[in-house]
This record gives sequence, C-alpha cells and structure tokens, in this order.
Amino acid sequence: MFLALTGLGVGMVSMYALLTAVIDAFAAAMILVPAALAGLWLTPIGRMGEVPRRWHLLLGACLGLGAFSLLILGMGLAGSLDRNLWDTLLVALAIAGVIKLRRVLSADRGCQDGIARDTAKHLLPYVWCIAIPFLVLALLAAANAPGTIWSEEGYGYDVLEYHLQMPREYYEAGRIAYAPHNVYANFPASVEMYYLLTMVVVDNVFDVGTKANMIHLIFALLTVWAAWAVGRDWSPAAGIVAGLAAASAGWLSYLSGLAYVENAMLFFGVVSSGCVLRALRADAQANAGTRVWLILAGLAAGFACGCKYTAIAMIAAPLGAALLAASRGSLRSRAMDALAFTFACVAAFSPWLIKNAVMTGNPVFPLANSLFHATPEGWGEAETQRFNAGHRLVPEERPVGARLAASWGRTVGDPLQRFGPVMFLLALGGLIGRKRDRTDLALVVVLVVQVLVWLLATHLYGRFAVVLLIPLVLLAGRSIAFEATRLRSTIVAAALLVGCVWNFVYAARLNAAESPNGAPASWIYNGELPEYDYLAVVNRELPEDA
Repeated sequence: MFLALTGLGVGMVSMYALLTAVIDAFAAAMILVPAALAGLWLTPIGRMGEVPRRWHLLLGACLGLGAFSLLILGMGLAGSLDRNLWDTLLVALAIAGVIKLRRVLSADRGCQDGIARDTAKHLLPYVWCIAIPFLVLALLAAANAPGTIWSEEGYGYDVLEYHLQMPREYYEAGRIAYAPHNVYANFPASVEMYYLLTMVVVDNVFDVGTKANMIHLIFALLTVWAAWAVGRDWSPAAGIVAGLAAASAGWLSYLSGLAYVENAMLFFGVVSSGCVLRALRADAQANAGTRVWLILAGLAAGFACGCKYTAIAMIAAPLGAALLAASRGSLRSRAMDALAFTFACVAAFSPWLIKNAVMTGNPVFPLANSLFHATPEGWGEAETQRFNAGHRLVPEERPVGARLAASWGRTVGDPLQRFGPVMFLLALGGLIGRKRDRTDLALVVVLVVQVLVWLLATHLYGRFAVVLLIPLVLLAGRSIAFEATRLRSTIVAAALLVGCVWNFVYAARLNAAESPNGAPASWIYNGELPEYDYLAVVNRELPEDA
C-alpha cells in the first residue's frame, strides 16, 4: 500500500518522473542492497549482549555500505573497474547477504532490550503514511537530471563539477588517479564510489545521473530508518516521532534531487549517535559490551567523515565530546572510551587520508595546506590562498551580529523552511517536562558543539547545517520517550502533524517552482524535451575542443 500510494502520487504529477523513479530506484537498489545485506556478516553481534533485531540489520547496513565503498576505492586505485568482475561480486554479496538475513530473521531478537512489544503495531503502517508526501517530493526531485534543479545550489553545479564528473573521469580512464585539474577530487568520496560503481555496472554515464540521485535518496530513507531504530530504544512512540521528524525534514527531499553526499553522512551520523547512546546505556548497566558499541560508533563516524570533511568537526568531534561529558567513571575511564571511539573512527576514515597523503603529500588536502605545504601537480601557494579565500565568510557577515543573523536566517528562519520550526520545538520538548539523564546530556553536547563549529568555523552555508538534524530528530523522539502522559502524547502528536503539514507546504511550493518534473537524463542532454533543445547543439554538434 505504501509503495502504491507513493507511485500514484508521483504519477499524478509526472509520468516521466514515475518512469525514471521506477527504473532508476531499482538500479540504485541493485547497487546498495547487496552491500547492506553482506554487512550482516560484519556485525559483532555475539560480543554486544542481546540486542534487538533492528540493530543487527541497521549495523549490517552501516558496516556493509561503509566497507564496500572502501573496497570500490581500493579496487579503483588498482585499476580493477571491470564490469563483469563487479557484476559477479554484487551477485555474490547478495547471495551471502540473503543467507545471513535468513539467520537473523529466524532469531527472536525483537524484544531483547527489555522494551515491551508495540501494542499498537497494527496502526504503524497508517502512521507512516504521513511520510508518503515527502517521499513523493523526494522522488520527483531525484527524477531530474543533474544540472536542472535547485537554484540555491547553482542547479547542481557541484554535481556536474566533481560529484559525478570525477567518477566519470575514473570510469573513462579505468582507474582512480590523481586529478591535477580538479582539487575537489581530493575530498573524501565514499558516496561517489557508489556513483562510480553504477557507471561501471550500467556501462553508461549520462543516465547514471538520475540513478545517482536515487542512491542519495535511498540514503535518506536509511537515515529515517536509523532515526526510528534509535528512538525505538526508548519507546515505540519515540521511534515513530524521531522517524517522522526526520522524514518530514525538507532537507532530505531537497538533497534527494542532488547527487551529493549529505544524506549518507546523516545516515552514518545517526547510526554513530545511536551506538554512542547505547554505549552510555550499557555503561550504566555495567555491561561488558560497552567498548564494542564505542568501536561501532567510531566506525560509523569514520564512514561519515569519508562522505565529507565537515563530518570530522561536526559529527566525530561532537560525539567524542559527548562521550567525555556523559560517560561514567573516572577521567581515565572516559579518556579510554573516547580513545576507543577515536581509534575506530580514524581506522574507517584512514583510507582517504592515506590516498591523499600518497597523491598530494597532505592527508586532508586541500585543507590545512598552510601546515602541510603540499604542492602536487597543478597546485601551489597561490592556489592554497585562493582556495582558503573562497571558503571564508564574506566580509559583511564576519561581525558577530551579522554572523548570528545569517545563522538564524539559514536554520530557524530559512526561507525554504527545510528544518521547520516544529523540529526545534519538539527537540526542546525532549528536554523539558521530565527527568533528564545522560542520553539527554550527550545529545545536547552534540548539538551545542555542532552549532559552535558551524557558527565559528564555516562560511555559514545553509547546507552545512544539515548535520543539526542528527541531534534534533533524536531529541524530538525524546519528547515522548518512556511513560508519557496522555496530554503530553497528544501535544507531541499534534505538534508533529502540524510540523509535517508546514514542512510539506514549503517543500511542495519549492518543487512546483523549480522542478522540471523529471525525465530520463539522456532525453534532456540530447535536447529531446521542450526548453532543452539547445543541449542537442552543445552536446552533439559542437566540436570536441569547443
């Protein structure tokens, strides 16, 4: 029913978009699902005590997707981008994953965390129907070819400039190599590895654009699932509130129209946060599995850093600070916990650091280049200064007052309302009207550190604040955690519904104003659609050196 209603909603707007969504979402799933299922073999479930089945599945998806991306990187560097090889590997992973999935589903892990079964289980499908309009908008956005949607992003300029351009160059060269003409090729590129693999498997470049969007959209769905899974640790209602708060955030549907990396970064960030919170819980119960949860949290945080450099300061560092602030025991014990988390994080992120160190001489190139003084081919001191200048705040926003005003206008006061005021109200509601504990402290520390980093160490670009969704949606779930009164439950439910309507109105208005309503990418690039006929001249009639 859920899929049927979603398809009906997309088809009512555009049959082109429905066709693209069905074909490309299936293709994207064929890339991601084998890795997610195979990851079930990587979960150290026996060392963590008894955990719910949902956590086994969630950790499998996290570890599988993170590790498989690194495998693509390694084999790409070795020049192993043969289509037949990867087709065979994907089939093998799918088979192995299905075998493990059968074992997981046959085990009774549904309630092993001591939480009662959901007495309103029969209502859950209907509650989640609230998310259908947002999935419709996400699919409509994702069905648009790169370069045709969202003016704030320069119509996906970054997608065309490196998120898809570099995988294309690697695909055409048959290997991953240093690109002296494109500095952004040195950014961590975990999600771009999946875009590259899609080009290899499909043996095509242009129509992979919308398939890449669908990959990014699937990571948005995984983020919603992760938010539900973490919130479900507190109560069935908390899981629903956290999941719907994430699903209704305008940022997720917005980003699904761009072959970027933020949705994957959010997924790994939510999983990492959930592992930290379970580690704190295990610590409070003197559970031997505490350190294992911290290592898993570090691995997930490292995978988030592999998506985008900003995750170092806005996911890994805040979670490390939360561990130091909320862990029990002596300072030495807290430091050891933070060290376990940090070691695992660096281990998961290190392949990208090693790649850059070998290719450029700076593990975080082009960042901190005044420290490393890396001068690879095509780069020198002038380029370092130009890059640094291009990523600073504009002069008129550098005073404190202007900085605060800009930060407000790109979060709570965002004209596109991609957070929505109810998100902040629900998060605040998660902290008041009940007894608070170390989970609340940890989430507040994460949120505060993220805000400070974004406010003081970035150029306040709105998209860079999307990581605030991680603590916000989990705090929203805390607004109805445990034994909430009927009055409190009613207020939270009403607020969530109002927030969903509010966010949908803004998201739908933006979609109607800017979305061409989808079409196969090659139709657009070949100039086969009205208003895009000029592209036939650009792409087919001009000489190669034009």
